[in-house]
Amino acid sequence: MRLKLTLAYDGRPFQGWQSQPGGDTVQDFLQDSASGIAGTPIAIHGAGRTDTGVHALGQCAHFDAPPENRMRPDQWLRALNANLPPAIRVLTCAETAPDFHSRFNATEKEYLYKIHLAEVLPPLLAGLVWHLPRPLDLDVLSHAARLFEGTHDFANFAANRGDEKTEGRTPESPRTIRTIHGIVFDQPAAEPGVLTLTYRGNGFLYRMVRLITGSIVRCALGKAELSWLESLLQEPPDPALKTSHCAPADGLYLVRVGYP
Repeated sequence: MRLKLTLAYDGRPFQGWQSQPGGDTVQDFLQDSASGIAGTPIAIHGAGRTDTGVHALGQCAHFDAPPENRMRPDQWLRALNANLPPAIRVLTCAETAPDFHSRFNATEKEYLYKIHLAEVLPPLLAGLVWHLPRPLDLDVLSHAARLFEGTHDFANFAANRGDEKTEGRTPESPRTIRTIHGIVFDQPAAEPGVLTLTYRGNGFLYRMVRLITGSIVRCALGKAELSWLESLLQEPPDPALKTSHCAPADGLYLVRVGYP
């Protein structure tokens, strides 16, 4: 039986999603929990990697329960959470199609980035937002965000990892082509001092959301012109123009993974 999980986690205690030799990642804790319950090694496959310090509200993953295991999905949910650290929680667990793959079947992802603009950062928000106590030009921010909508080559907004092979692209398209459906910014009344940027797209390259956010903010601070962003989006991309303005991991949340 193949099981699909929806997960939330606080990224601060972990070395990202992807399994590491030290075993201090979200994937490692999930695999240890599932394997301990089943009494046999179980591999957990995630919809995508999140870096150290990046959070998730709706990460998706899947695994195959051993044939001899007769636990129902609701029993798996309770057992997994009982064996996971409090900073990781399985929100839903459901049986899915035998050929479902949390990464390769994903058609859309949504990320949220939080910036706290007040002079003093409430201590309970430390590690959960980017503290930026400076005035931002929201008109410039809005115009900058719109530049990224649509299909572009985002090579100048990606850090090198060398294995971006399938997410959000077709086999005939360059490895750095992605489509952003929208970037929406808001100042939620329930979170005074917080500015949010919501990204929806068919896939995102390594650190792409953080590099776009850092570059947009640079313009909104008056440190760069919108023409600079336009030059970064030109095709073919000029590697000499690659941006290095990466927003901190603290403010980034994987909100949702969409499937057909």
